Amino acid sequence: MSVLTAVKKRLSGDAAVVYECRNCGTVLEANEWTCSCCGSIEVAEYDSVEYDVP
Repeated sequence: MSVLTAVKKRLSGDAAVVYECRNCGTVLEANEWTCSCCGSIEVAEYDSVEYDVP
């Protein structure tokens, strides 16, 4: 997923969970278990609601 797509999802309120490569920080789709940029299999899952600042 591109950064632009991630931002659009974030602003539309559709994505409550963000998947990110722990090695390089690339934002991934929910069904991606290997980073397309660096090949790492370390994927972090963040609930975006937990990290929203009012």
